[in-house]
Amino acid sequence: MEILWGKSHYTPPYTVQKMAADLELLPVWYGGAGSFTLVRNVKSSQFISSLPKEFRPHLSSPMILNLMMKELYKRKKAGEKPKLPPLTSSSWGVSPRSIATFNELKQAGMDIEVPEWKDEYATLTGRQTAAVCLKRLQEIFPITPSIEIPEFFSEVDALEKYVLKNTPPFVIKTPFSSSGRGLYWLSEKQLDNRAVSWINGALKKQGAVSIEPALDKTLDFAVEFYSDGQGDIKYVGLSIFETQAQGQFVGCMLGTQELLLQRLNDFISPEDYMFLVEQVRIVLKETLGSSYTGFMGVDMMIYKTSEGNYAIHPFVELNLRYTMGLVAMQFSRQFVYPGSHGLLRIIYLYDMLKEHQRMQLSSPLFLENGRIRSGYMSLCPVVSDTHYMAMVDIFE
Repeated sequence: MEILWGKSHYTPPYTVQKMAADLELLPVWYGGAGSFTLVRNVKSSQFISSLPKEFRPHLSSPMILNLMMKELYKRKKAGEKPKLPPLTSSSWGVSPRSIATFNELKQAGMDIEVPEWKDEYATLTGRQTAAVCLKRLQEIFPITPSIEIPEFFSEVDALEKYVLKNTPPFVIKTPFSSSGRGLYWLSEKQLDNRAVSWINGALKKQGAVSIEPALDKTLDFAVEFYSDGQGDIKYVGLSIFETQAQGQFVGCMLGTQELLLQRLNDFISPEDYMFLVEQVRIVLKETLGSSYTGFMGVDMMIYKTSEGNYAIHPFVELNLRYTMGLVAMQFSRQFVYPGSHGLLRIIYLYDMLKEHQRMQLSSPLFLENGRIRSGYMSLCPVVSDTHYMAMVDIFE
């Protein structure tokens, strides 16, 4: 929504602000040693000292934004240089607002490289780009059975004609949304008042909606990539995630890449999987390899056809940002004991502290060789007013 709004002073809804505040420390788990994670709450930095000492050398260091700003301006006024090496900024997702935050530090005197906002990022972030990539992928890599390309509409009447001509069920999507939000499931061959109301609201906010056949999903997974902005895109790994029936994100599997691939190999051979990855990489390289720098994830799906066979939707969505799948992958490599598995989840509860304390008692953390063999752990501080939690639950 921030990218759709297109301004650095966009104010998210309260629930989004609360989630961002409760989960602001999440990047310490993937930033890596020697990096800094910008936070606003002092309690976030205190949380690190409560973690197992074996973890601390591998974590990013919290940097409290307002305290750093004061220190920078103090040194700037005194003509002194900041006590930091040259830095490069990296946000969860590039946007006018995230760039503005890093530019504030730069203006205060920090030696930090900050990317420039490009108008094409807004186009690349929308679902239209995923539809273009899917079409191109089917041109260079004929998929059996073929997947219908999502169609976009700016008027209810035109969308209704599509519904009448095609076979339900359908899923209607807003161009800008994530984590399974911005979706409307239509099981009938008509638009009732509720559907029309939802569509009109979406059109008013975003100007268009897409529609495509709803598939009988069996498994959600994503292929993660990194683009260097110079035309090269590298495969990073596989993530497998869970969603609710209506598509809302639940969590990501934890475990080695071999374990995740084994789960996927129930439906696709290792050779066919890597061939698919290469075709998707080629399409991404053509589409954004020279314009976008950073991580991204391509959501895919194993689904069951009307004949009862399993098939792959190879390009459901393009997430032009860091993803929870990447967090799960990094966390698994660094902190999960080989052979163990589990789930990384984002959950919401009004009384999160009570649930956190219950989980600590019922599933205590057990480490071996500095990694989690089993147990529960919150990845961010949980206090009396916490409502959102990033947690891992690991089993042998």
